[in-house]
Amino acid sequence: MAPRTPLQRQLAHGRGPARATPLDALDLARAWFNQGRRLDIQALAGELGVSRVTMHRWVGTREQLLVEVLWASADRSLARLWTAVQAAEGAGSRTAEVLSRWAEDVIAHPGIRKMQSDEAELIARLLTHDASEFQRRLIERVAQFLEEDFTAGRVTIDLTADELAYATVRLVESFVHTPAITGGAPDPARNARVLRALLR
Repeated sequence: MAPRTPLQRQLAHGRGPARATPLDALDLARAWFNQGRRLDIQALAGELGVSRVTMHRWVGTREQLLVEVLWASADRSLARLWTAVQAAEGAGSRTAEVLSRWAEDVIAHPGIRKMQSDEAELIARLLTHDASEFQRRLIERVAQFLEEDFTAGRVTIDLTADELAYATVRLVESFVHTPAITGGAPDPARNARVLRALLR
C-alpha cells in the first residue's frame, strides 16, 4: 500500500532537503547570540541556505532581529525565574527576586557581554529607549508580576502596577547597562538591594 499522508511519505522516502523557515532563522540567531557570536544577516542567510533578501524579508533589519532574539532570551529567563521564585515561597516581593536574579543572568550572558563590549550604544538603545519594542514588552511583563505582588500584599507602595513597572525596569537598566551609561561596571548586588528596598 502506498503511503497516504505527507508524514508517511517522508518516512518511506527519507527526509529530503529541509527548507528553512523564519523560526529557523530566529533559532539560529539565538544560538549564535548565546555563544557570543555577532549576528550578521548575510552570514545567517548563508548558514540557512537562503538569500540575504529572503532573510531580510523574514526578520526585517538586523536591529529588528536583535530585538526578537533579546526578547526571546529574556522571556524564557523571566518565566523560568518566576516559576522558581514561586516554588521557593519567600515572604518578600517575587518581582524583586525575579529581577534581581535576571539582572545577574543578563550581566553574565555571553551575547550581552559581547554587545556591551563591541556595540554598547546599540544594545543600550535597543533595550532601554522608550520607543524600544523590547522595553515595552519588559514593562508589560514586570507589571504582570507586580499585579500578583499587589494582590498577595507583598508590595504595598501607592503606585499603579504600570507606574511601578516603568520605574522598576528603569532601575534595573541603570545597574545592568552601566557600561553604556557611565562607563562603569554592572553591579547586580547593588541592584538587588535597591529592588528589595523599593518593592515592599
